Amino acid sequence: MLLALLLLPWAWGALAASPHLPPASVTLRLLQTTVFHNASSTDTVGTALLGDLETHSLACGTCKIRFLQPWAQQGLTPKQWGDLELLIHHYLFNFNRTVKRMAQQQRMGYPFVTQGSIGCELHPNSTSRGFYDAGLNGEDFISFDADAGKWVAQQADKLALYVQDLLNQDKGTASTLQFLLRTTCVNELNTFAQYGRESLERQEKPVAVVFARAPPPAGTPAPVLLVCRVTGFYPRPVRVAWLQDGEEVAPGGRLNSSGILPNADLTYQLHSSLAVEPGTGHSYACRVQHS
Repeated sequence: MLLALLLLPWAWGALAASPHLPPASVTLRLLQTTVFHNASSTDTVGTALLGDLETHSLACGTCKIRFLQPWAQQGLTPKQWGDLELLIHHYLFNFNRTVKRMAQQQRMGYPFVTQGSIGCELHPNSTSRGFYDAGLNGEDFISFDADAGKWVAQQADKLALYVQDLLNQDKGTASTLQFLLRTTCVNELNTFAQYGRESLERQEKPVAVVFARAPPPAGTPAPVLLVCRVTGFYPRPVRVAWLQDGEEVAPGGRLNSSGILPNADLTYQLHSSLAVEPGTGHSYACRVQHS
């Protein structure tokens, strides 16, 4: 199926010496989304991410690589970037042709969407993990076990098992994909981590504001909702807790959180709320812990 071709360009930019990574796990990930409108029409978009930073993007028709960080073009020569674009053209042609053939053989209905997440994660102790996860119409579909060198269906239906068996027949591509995920990808991860070190290691302090939602009408037996809005922080990990009279409030039905959400300026935000009974005389505070 030639799915592994998307990874081959990483071999171009490997450095002779690997730089030190920031003291945390770092991931290099390629995301590919293809919409198959019908048997003759498709749209593909691709994004590369170093950690949570978007570094490159690709939109076909033109399949031109866009550089989304000031340092994103470093590591490859202009000719090598051109060769990479050409290789991506060949990969997408073969990918689309193969998927359409399978759709015809398995009588799949149009439209449908395929999604791929391909890359590797490097941990501070120098161990790494390669991954290739594919989805169909927003659901997990099949993944590649980089240690075993085999494709594993993530659904028990006929289509997923058919694709699993078809891909596992291609031993040569599986071996190449293993090498790309476990070796070449890690080399490229080190390369981009070197050039993007300043972006990866930047620190943005959170700004926290506490306020109360408008109280219910008089006579309505409802608690007051205290909200702690924390925004503008980077990197992503943060811990937000509510204190009642100096003691941390245990998890439960009184607490609610939005989870960590992205801002447009590459920082993050989180909203945490606490339901309290009015007039009980307690004091409340929101505690934020961040690097």
